Amino acid sequence: MDALDAVLKSSDLVAVLCREVTVQVVNISASGCLLESGNRLAPGVTGSLVVRFEARDYADDVRIMRCQQCEGASGTYLIGAEFLWTNAPHDGSLRRIVTRLQSSAIKAEWSDPSSQM
Repeated sequence: MDALDAVLKSSDLVAVLCREVTVQVVNISASGCLLESGNRLAPGVTGSLVVRFEARDYADDVRIMRCQQCEGASGTYLIGAEFLWTNAPHDGSLRRIVTRLQSSAIKAEWSDPSSQM
């Protein structure tokens, strides 16, 4: 019997189903974030959110708290996610750069002439 057969015949077999979903970060805070996606995600789903910022990837585990379809935008969903404290913030942690992301978004808003009155 090979290793795969042994695993498949095990009585305590555990599996994890994964998929990659593209999202856009709309808003972010120390406790969570608002995401926009073309995919619906069910509340309670957990995963790893990876954000590329200044040529570096930052990641943290999140749990989906709500998901609602945007009015007038077929196939677009707003997704509320909370950060899970499965480990302490580290150098590559998204929670570590929240204030930098927020200030970067504010600067981008002010530099966009279409957003000014």
